[in-house]
Amino acid sequence: MQWTAKVRVQAGTFVLDASIEGGLAPVILVGPNGSGKTTLLRAIAGAHAAVQGRVEAGGRVLSDSETGVHLPPEERRIGYVPQGYGLFPHLTVAANVAFGLSGKARRMPGAERRQAVGAILERMGCERLAGRLPRALSGGEQQRVALARALVTEPGMLLLDEPLAALDPAARRDMRRFLARHLADRARPAIVATHDARDVYALDAAAVYALEDGCVSQSGPPSALAARPATSFVAEFFALAPGEQARPDDAGPASVRAGEPARSGP
Repeated sequence: MQWTAKVRVQAGTFVLDASIEGGLAPVILVGPNGSGKTTLLRAIAGAHAAVQGRVEAGGRVLSDSETGVHLPPEERRIGYVPQGYGLFPHLTVAANVAFGLSGKARRMPGAERRQAVGAILERMGCERLAGRLPRALSGGEQQRVALARALVTEPGMLLLDEPLAALDPAARRDMRRFLARHLADRARPAIVATHDARDVYALDAAAVYALEDGCVSQSGPPSALAARPATSFVAEFFALAPGEQARPDDAGPASVRAGEPARSGP
């Protein structure tokens, strides 16, 4: 399954103008705070209505400003886990996960819904947490529940916005291994935004896109960016993972656009 996203979004004075693409292997978004990572993920998920450009996944057009196509989020078959997990504090774990099935496009009978929730919680190792409220969960448990809610709908694509940022170092290592196994087993596209170079290697990313000031400053296989960083941010980002060795199959030319001026128009 191949996917492409070429979008332009204006949010106040900030303009995101970026093109990314990928297949089944995870794609990583990196960039300083405020560079547009979350805006790009939300545009792909359908949370931004005023999007120019085109988003396509598996031959299915999700949005196209030229033809007026803009599928709502619930019809895109995309699982989105935002920063902070987005769990409802007044709902139990089971109810939070079931909420993912409450949309019109995914509605199912109560017994079938409960069965789906129980199955995904068991798969994520969270079945014992079903009756708890989010405040009674650890950071790692909240992350697994948020991921379960995104996956219960059997999405064709998964978007994770800094999924490990709020965890302590030990929980981050455990969740990183869990995500790596899960993404490898799913064999479906995933886009992961992160501030940690170790995620790039652990998740076996096929490509990294560096966003700076709303534009892609560099893209390519991880080893290419690490070996030939185009900007000081990219150099510093990969310097944060000392001892990581590039894999042979990562070798290849990075796409460098650091010298291009940021675009201010469509």
